[in-house]
Amino acid sequence: MTRDAGRSQDALQLEALLVSRAYLYALYNKLLGGTPDGEVLDALLSPTTADVVEEFQGNSPQLQALQQMLAQLRALDRNALLEAARDEYTRVLIGPANLPASPYESPYQGAHDMALFQENTVAVRREYHARGLRARREQAVPDDHVALMCAFMAEMGARALEALRSGDVSALAACLRDQEAFQKAHLGEWLDVYATSVRNSKAGAQHVLYPQMLEALAAFVKVDADFLAESAYWAEAQEDAPAAGIAPELAAAQEALDALRALSPFGIQDNELVSVD
Repeated sequence: MTRDAGRSQDALQLEALLVSRAYLYALYNKLLGGTPDGEVLDALLSPTTADVVEEFQGNSPQLQALQQMLAQLRALDRNALLEAARDEYTRVLIGPANLPASPYESPYQGAHDMALFQENTVAVRREYHARGLRARREQAVPDDHVALMCAFMAEMGARALEALRSGDVSALAACLRDQEAFQKAHLGEWLDVYATSVRNSKAGAQHVLYPQMLEALAAFVKVDADFLAESAYWAEAQEDAPAAGIAPELAAAQEALDALRALSPFGIQDNELVSVD
């Protein structure tokens, strides 16, 4: 996005990218937070997901590899793929056998204590509360699960879209900066370690899609960090404008995002955010 281009062109480009990133974070919330089902698999293999990944892949080898993997998966038998994905999800994210790596941030911080509900978990919870959100099963599940943090980024992405469409660029800039700060504090280097640990594990050697998806997530977060910084800088230089609503050419993408966020695979309740009462 360049500051020399016309504002409407910049705003439309920004809206398209905001829809795409909210979609990708929501997709990761569903894939990492609940047992995959037919609807989630259809979303993963949809043309929308291919378009979204293309928006952000750039020169990232991990995101380019994700695009290639998705193309290969589309050629497979869906029932066999779904069964294999469910088995891998159990081995990588649920158990009961020891997981190849922890999907929570806390064990990767400080002394690398594998215990859950550490100080970092509370810090993440405070971030949710500050934005009027909480884990649906707060106290029962740690707040720093990767799927919950993806849910947070998806929700904040939706708020950024709302601010842009309402013409409130001050709120947009603040929302983008909030996401930038959260990302720096809680979605940083540990994702690389997590993805690498899963890839190098026995589960990773028998991979279907989760090791690749985790590697792509770590890569996407880095790309998204640059996007957030640049977009916030642009928004801070603008003046509020009349509400414009959803750009007509993005209506289908917004519909796909809404449908994705409404999916409820088994177990997702453990990794959902709701409004603070």
